[in-house]
Amino acid sequence: MMLDQYSSQILKLTSPQAMNALELSDALGIPIAACYRRIRALKEAGILHEEGKVVSIGGKLVASYRSSVESAEVVLTDGRLRVVIKTADERDTSEMPLSDEASLLHWVSGDNSNDE
Repeated sequence: MMLDQYSSQILKLTSPQAMNALELSDALGIPIAACYRRIRALKEAGILHEEGKVVSIGGKLVASYRSSVESAEVVLTDGRLRVVIKTADERDTSEMPLSDEASLLHWVSGDNSNDE
């Protein structure tokens, strides 16, 4: 799973309190279908969980979601940046790529001996 800006925002928004898909869709300014795709992927990754359901004004059951993330760190391994996410259940750790392509690192030295 790729952790894109909307997925990371869903985790951020649902960290302090649970939110439903419509609330998340409105807060992020994305279509509800796109929001549900990200919710499904985050749930499958084990970093978002359904906290409960309430009856909406229209009489439908609406799920609310909450982030399971306790901490996250960026790791560089074999030229690839990844996010290692630890959940509230300390036995569960997820790892997600930040990019499909290997990251290129450019080291700049203070040596200007080639300058004329």
